[in-house]
Amino acid sequence: MKDDIGKGGAAKEDRACKEEQGLDQAQEVRPEEQGQEGLEIEALQKRVAELESEMKETRDRYLRSLADLDNARKRVRHEMAEAQVQAAAGILRDILQVVDNFERALETSNPRAAAPTETRAVYDGISLIYRQLLEMLARWGVKPMTALGQPFDPRLHEAVAQVPVSDDQEDGVVALELQKGYLFGDRVLRPSKVGVGARETEDEQAREGNDPEAGKR
Repeated sequence: MKDDIGKGGAAKEDRACKEEQGLDQAQEVRPEEQGQEGLEIEALQKRVAELESEMKETRDRYLRSLADLDNARKRVRHEMAEAQVQAAAGILRDILQVVDNFERALETSNPRAAAPTETRAVYDGISLIYRQLLEMLARWGVKPMTALGQPFDPRLHEAVAQVPVSDDQEDGVVALELQKGYLFGDRVLRPSKVGVGARETEDEQAREGNDPEAGKR
C-alpha cells in the first residue's frame, strides 16, 4: 500500500515537472519570431506616422482652401462695391456738367436791381433749381473742394496754366480756379482745374524789361 502511494506521488511530481517544462518552452520565443514581430511593429509605427502626416497635410489644405474661399468672397464683394461706386461716379460727373452750366447761367444773367419782375423771377427760379441740385449731390456725398489759396496738390488739382505772382505772394499756390473740383466721399470725383502761382525768374523779368511790347500786354 505504501509503495503504491509513493509511486502515485512520484508520478504526480513527474507530471508537474513536465508541465512546468512545457510552460517554459511555450514562453520561450525563438529569435527569428522575435525579429519578425519587431519588424511588424516597426512597419505599423511607420504607417501610423505616414497617416498622421497625411492627416496634417489634408487639414492644412482644408484650412488653406477655407482661407482662399474667404479671400475670394471678400475680393468679389470689394469688386462689386467698386463697380457700383464707379458707375455712380460716372453719372455724378455728368450731373456736374449740368451744375457748371447752371453756375455759368447764374453768373451771366444776374439781373440788376432795376430789372423787370419777370427777369428776376426767371433768375430766382434758376437759382432754386441750382440749390436743389447741390442739395441732392450733397445727399449722395458729393461736395465741392476749396482750391483758391491752397498749395497745389496733383491729387486734387489739375494745373492748366501758370499765373505770375509778386514776391509777396507764395509760389506753388493755386491762384486761379477755372473749374470747380468735387469730392465723392473720400475720393476725388473731379479735380479742380487751376492756375498755379509762379514767380518769374530774373531772366524772364529781364526779357520783359527789354521788351517794349511788355508794357502794352
